[in-house]
Amino acid sequence: MLLALSRRHIILLLSIMALVSCASQPQNNFNIDALDKTVRYFEAPTALMRAAEQGDIPAMREALLSGSLLNAHNESGNAFSLALKAEHYTIAEFLLKVGASYQYGFAKEDPSALMLAAAKGRNDLTKQLIIKGAEVNHMDAQGFTAAAHAAMNRHLTTLKILINAGATVNADPQGQSILMHMVADNNPLIVQQLIGAGADVNYRNSNGDTALRIARRAGYYDLDLMLIQAGARL
Repeated sequence: MLLALSRRHIILLLSIMALVSCASQPQNNFNIDALDKTVRYFEAPTALMRAAEQGDIPAMREALLSGSLLNAHNESGNAFSLALKAEHYTIAEFLLKVGASYQYGFAKEDPSALMLAAAKGRNDLTKQLIIKGAEVNHMDAQGFTAAAHAAMNRHLTTLKILINAGATVNADPQGQSILMHMVADNNPLIVQQLIGAGADVNYRNSNGDTALRIARRAGYYDLDLMLIQAGARL
């Protein structure tokens, strides 16, 4: 696992581990269990929010040592959401684990924290968010769900995690079902997973297209057969 990580990610991981380690040292007056999880709105970003957004581990440590609120937030979100949107995933995971909320900074019509994690195949973060109570079937204004993002970015394991948590696979982002997108992508593994999870094999879009028609036009004979066996019709 370590060999598969980039040098930057190894350094970041070690820095986070050091941050957690420091939390157990009484001389630093820093205890993870004692972090202040009070929810409070601030007009300007706090030191922790700025550090999390910038991926600045030392500044995060100093902010936490100084008693910065984990759930301080403004219109842009809190430390967790700012880190996640800036793609500082290890920091986002750490903040979520120590008590940061996943709900600030995500408008109803926008992608949720779970959708952002699923889109990048961040399995540990996806699991954490589900355990914390994130809505697995949240749909944004474009019709995307976490399952749609996982499938369309070819993250099979992430998709399985979401399905096991109760995610529906019948969303229709961009006017086509997830199944249709993955048939067009010629991805039999994900197509099989979607069918097994109850995808509507006869979904018809506004142009009258179906997954089977897409497979047949493209000459994807294995997918054609898979869909026919699942009850698909032209």
